[in-house]
Amino acid sequence: MAKAKNDYGFQHGLRKFLLNAKYLLKYQPNSKKHPESKLVLVISFPRSGTHALASMIDHPGIGLNYYGEFFIFNQWSPIVENLNKSIPFFSWRYFLNTRRQKRNWEHYRFEKTSLDPIKTIEKILIYPGTHTIKIFPEHLSMETLSKIISKFKPHLVILRRNHLDRYISLKKANATGKWHKVNSSDVEISINEAELQRYIDQYIDWYGKVKGAAISSGCQLMDIEFGQLHDPATTQSIQEFVAVNNHGLDSLPKAPTTTKMDKSSKIQDDYLALHNKKHSDFDFASIK
Repeated sequence: MAKAKNDYGFQHGLRKFLLNAKYLLKYQPNSKKHPESKLVLVISFPRSGTHALASMIDHPGIGLNYYGEFFIFNQWSPIVENLNKSIPFFSWRYFLNTRRQKRNWEHYRFEKTSLDPIKTIEKILIYPGTHTIKIFPEHLSMETLSKIISKFKPHLVILRRNHLDRYISLKKANATGKWHKVNSSDVEISINEAELQRYIDQYIDWYGKVKGAAISSGCQLMDIEFGQLHDPATTQSIQEFVAVNNHGLDSLPKAPTTTKMDKSSKIQDDYLALHNKKHSDFDFASIK
């Protein structure tokens, strides 16, 4: 069985390589940014609601393209194949690194390969429409992300969520291996005080650095909290913010179409009662 699986992987990789070779006939090395293209970065954190956000802004039919965790080799989309026209063997190299990522997860993998994040974005912007990419702290180094912000001046949607809720949601997902569409209400996890504090400090620090880089580069920003995704007025503002124009926006959902995984707050409630704290003590507040 293992040999058959490996043979399939080899054959699929070889087929991908040969298809990439055909793209050399369509090579476009000097293509310029399309006048109706737009780069949007969703700056967020694990278990902060990006899946819910995506359900409201991922609509290629009206030019809203959402690529998810593109720079961690955790998302495949049509743009991967299109990039072969201007970056030789892009999808073949992306395919190989996606396989490696699944076998052995590694942070900042994109920057450790022969693929260049800045060149990749340059070529994505050849195509019209909104190009939205989700960035977590472990996807790109702060140095590379700062260069991207400075060079492209993207629109940034920063999505925050209460630290305690995020931490518990992440612990449950790690414990079960289930990240979407599964009820995790009955999953039991323990809270490690030192780990929770490191988790909070790490993400506040990164958030401050990214927001500072965006402000100093003159980027347009929307800095919102998870609960605001359920406000139709905020949702509409997000959709207008990411879109190149308002064509078709009326047809988009004004609330997340995802299913809430954790329908219980018992672990939070027990922890707060034990430590005489309030849920709001863990709010991930916006900074100026």
